[in-house]
Amino acid sequence: MKARVKWVDGKQFVGINERNSAVVMDSLKEAGGEGVGIKPTELLLISLAGCTAIDVISILAKKKQIVTSFSVEVEGTQRKDYPQAFEDIRIVYKLKGENLDISAVHRAIELSETKYCSVRATLTGHPNITHTFEIEP
Repeated sequence: MKARVKWVDGKQFVGINERNSAVVMDSLKEAGGEGVGIKPTELLLISLAGCTAIDVISILAKKKQIVTSFSVEVEGTQRKDYPQAFEDIRIVYKLKGENLDISAVHRAIELSETKYCSVRATLTGHPNITHTFEIEP
């Protein structure tokens, strides 16, 4: 899997995946940006919510649960000191459906958290992150 981030102007960047889907990132105005895009830290929370949401809705479908409405809300608290990493992340799953089985919902969330969600596994693990750089002509 590959992704690329390209500088637009100021503190605005566009992130692009291998399928050319894009997302605009920016800093808030009070941090010198224009505030027109998603902050990278917000994108991290969105990635976590999206990953677990896909898992849970897929597992519930396999368990023949009829879900009519589903959302995942994620709230993170960052340290005040740099690098201002998240020290706490809370996930709230909100579901509506026909005769939803509480144990099926609980198990779907548990499986996402412990087995399937690669974003969560990355956040709770310690991936080896390396870098290089190239000065282009």
